[in-house]
Formats: sequence, C-alpha cells, structure tokens
Amino acid sequence: MSPRDWQVFSQRCQKPGDRRIGNWFALRVSRPLALRVTWVLLPTGISAHAVTFVAWACAVAAAVAFGCGGSVGWLVGAGLLQLWYLLDHVDGQVARYRNRESLDGVQLDYLMHHTVDILIPCGLGYGLFQATDTRGWLVAGLAWGIGSLLLGLEHDARSKAFIQRLKRLEGELRVIGGGGGRPAPAPPVPAGWLRRIAWLGRKACEAHVMVNLVAALAVATWFMPGWQILRGVYVALMALAALSLAIVQIVRNLRRQAAESEFAAWYRVPEDQILVLEQGYWKTVPIETGPVETLSIETGVIEPSGPNGSPEDDLPLL
Repeated sequence: MSPRDWQVFSQRCQKPGDRRIGNWFALRVSRPLALRVTWVLLPTGISAHAVTFVAWACAVAAAVAFGCGGSVGWLVGAGLLQLWYLLDHVDGQVARYRNRESLDGVQLDYLMHHTVDILIPCGLGYGLFQATDTRGWLVAGLAWGIGSLLLGLEHDARSKAFIQRLKRLEGELRVIGGGGGRPAPAPPVPAGWLRRIAWLGRKACEAHVMVNLVAALAVATWFMPGWQILRGVYVALMALAALSLAIVQIVRNLRRQAAESEFAAWYRVPEDQILVLEQGYWKTVPIETGPVETLSIETGVIEPSGPNGSPEDDLPLL
C-alpha cells in the first residue's frame, strides 16, 4: 500500500479530528496501532460488534487475572487490559470503514466501558485480598469501582433524563447540533494547587492512564518484588480519588443544574413559544398562554408563570 492509499484508508477509518482530539496515548499510540490491526482484520469479515465483544472478553479476563493475585496475575491482567484498550479503538475503525456506525454500536461500547469501570478495580482489590487476607482491600476495590462507574454513568444518566422529557413532550423543539459541546482538545492544566490536585485525580481515573499505570506497576513489581506494596498504595489512592471525585461531581452538577442547562443548549423552543410543564407533560405553547409552571430556557429553572408566560404575572398576592 502506497503512502497515499494508507492516508485515504486512515481518513476513512478514523474519527474527525483524530490527530488533535483525544488523550496523548490514543493520539500517538493506540489509534495508529489500532489502524494496523484494523487493516489485518478487515479481510476476515469480522463485524465491529464482534470486535467489541472480543475486547469485552479481554477486559473480563483481565479482571479475573488480577483477582488471582500475585505478580503473574498482574502481568497477565495488564497485558489483557492493554489489548482491551487497543481493540476498543479497532471496533470503531471497522464500523467507520464499512460505513456501519450505529447507535446500537455506540450503546454496546458504553455498556462495555461501564462493565470495565467496575470489574477491573474489583479484580485488583480481590487480588490484594487473596494475597494479604485483608478484607479492607475488597472495600477499596469496590469503592474505586463504584466511583469510576458513577463518573461515567452521570453523563449517560443525563442523556437518559433528556429522552425521558422528550417522550413526555407535546409540541416541537429545535435541536441545536453541538449545543451541549462537541469533542475538543483537552484543556490546559488548571491554575491553583487545589484545582491541580482535583485535575490529577480526575486524570488518574481515565481509562488510558489506569491501563498504563497498572502495566507499569505490574512490570516494576515483577522485577522488584520488594515494591509490591505499591500495588496496595495505588488501589487505596484510587479508591479515595474515584469515590470522592464522583460525589463532588454529582453534588456540583446538581447545584449548577447542569442537566437543565445542557438540555436548554441542545433543545430550543421556537421564538414565539415557551416550554411549560402541565399535568406531568411538557408542552410548547404560545408565550401569551403560558400555564402555571414554565421552564426558563436560559437558566434551566422551572419558575411560576402567569397566563402571559412571565414569572409571577397574574398570581394572587398573599
């Protein structure tokens, strides 16, 4: 294959902005390597869904290996986890090459990720329990897994909340493409030591960082058995970081009404109408006939409203 043909093949397989959007490991290692795996797999006729299931099986096997404990378990688990992360890029490339991208494939991919979020930490915690007979490692693994799961699930649950409202909608809304933000290059490291600590904790919870830190620990403790204490230190720190960050993120987004704000950014009412809540159903009605409760599309806050759609218009004075 000529360089020109390879470039065309790459553009067909990769996402838009594949060279500038994403983490450093995906940009420099996983995506280029996955492209070569995709090139090998395409003639076999394997589907993108099948690749996802193979990746899923690798992640489950990695969790089992970690759960066995010991240096061999860590090495095998780390290798399988690297394979999982690689195949997690291959399935999308196969789908894009064949023009078979679908919501079903995206949903399957999310299900796999959420499974990995909880299985790998629990496997690591169980492995430490096997090695030390200390039940606290079971708690640490579960705390890390729940924290990681919540960090990922919050955004998915928000999208599900959007769909729930849309299913109870009478009328029409305008969908603003990219209203809630499109994929973009990673922002710079924040200023201030508290923000940087939170940033480091959040980065440590990202899949590519976890995959590579676990691999580094597996190799280091294989050659230097005296460093095995670092495995427990890592699991304990991740349990604290993941669960704390998940709680802080949920509380902060509730206080900011992040779900309502993002809904208002994606779905807009026509200029002469307003979105209202009436007897459990959301409706778009002309502004001059707005009922008792309305949703402020700018703030995402439900406010009392009179017939003219203005907060507190025509309400009885107490």
